[in-house]
Amino acid sequence: MIFAGVTNIDDLLKQDNPEEITLEMLNFFDKRTENHIKLVQKYCQKIDEYDAKRFEGLLERSEEHDQSKYDDPELDPYIYITWEYHCKDLGKACNYSKEIRNKMNEATNHHVKTNQHHPEYHSKSLNENTINREDRDAIPDKMVDATAMSDLDIGEMCADWCAMSEEKGNTPQAWAKKNINKRWKFTPDQVKLIYELLNSIWA
Repeated sequence: MIFAGVTNIDDLLKQDNPEEITLEMLNFFDKRTENHIKLVQKYCQKIDEYDAKRFEGLLERSEEHDQSKYDDPELDPYIYITWEYHCKDLGKACNYSKEIRNKMNEATNHHVKTNQHHPEYHSKSLNENTINREDRDAIPDKMVDATAMSDLDIGEMCADWCAMSEEKGNTPQAWAKKNINKRWKFTPDQVKLIYELLNSIWA
């Protein structure tokens, strides 16, 4: 994978970071992110096969999925974020500094506000507390209004949820039950569509 503004791995490793990004961290980020994007594309293909007319443009969108992670201001922080998830899976702790954690939170907020498959992109009242700072997967203090999401946005979101579930070994339905109208506010029609898609493409 080619990182925006970086001609080779050595250039990235020489960047001025408060804590060193190792080659192992960089390689893991690259491998994991590339695999995630391929999984999203797989599930977008399934959605296209399910209803190509309703989700016209989804396959093209899947080609750009999560590309913001390869550029500033997301690249370095997402290497740390991805490595922390990896450490958690291994039962290890990541003792990052407060400065690094602030950058991780800033990058996460930038990511969800930049990519339409995230409900936060569509909220009219976004602020620094959109994402739970202590646990990125936890419910924030205030529910995010996702009612402006289009069918296309929801299609990519569902593909993203399925990709994550395949990586984590759980189900997107369980994630949906945990978060719908708790973390993110959806209309009844949106909820119906989300479960319709998840039940159709997840097997």
